[in-house]
Formats: sequence, structure tokens, C-alpha cells
Amino acid sequence: MAQLLTVVAEIKAQAGKEEALRQALLALIEPTRKEDGFVQYDLHVSTADPGRFVFYENWVSQEHLDRHLASPHLEAFKAAAPGLLGEPPRIETYWRIG
Repeated sequence: MAQLLTVVAEIKAQAGKEEALRQALLALIEPTRKEDGFVQYDLHVSTADPGRFVFYENWVSQEHLDRHLASPHLEAFKAAAPGLLGEPPRIETYWRIG
């Protein structure tokens, strides 16, 4: 089994910005799935809170993730995020072991 770098990113919308954040996050999917080193990039929304989102990602390596984090589409999202987010994102990384 190949070792993959897994990312779990939790993102919470500012009150009243739920749909705008949803659309901004959805716009990240297509360009990200074209990136070198992408394995999985799935967006989820909470069943209890329509303003809470989670990206579940898998990358071939830390280097590929670093390139993703510096990509133009993610940089554009980061620039727009202060007006959309209700709290700082919580981002954790894991190595797949089984």
C-alpha cells in the first residue's frame, strides 16, 4: 500500500455567508483534481450545520500538498476567505498507515 498524505480541513462559514462559502469551496474542486499528486479531494457539508464544511484529501507527498497550497486557485480563495469564514480553518494532516 502506498503511503499517502491525508488532509482533513474543517471550514466554518460566517453567519449569513454559508452559500457564498459553499460556492467558493466547490470552485476549488475542479482545478485541484487536475493537480499533479492529487489522489482524492472531496468536500462534505455537516448534516447538523449547513455552514460547516470538511475537505477530505489525499496527496502523493508533502511536496505535492505544498504545491497545492501555493496554487493560484487556493491563493485566490485565501484572499477571499476573511469575508467568508466565521473562524480560522482547522487543518490536520495524517499519514495513511492501513
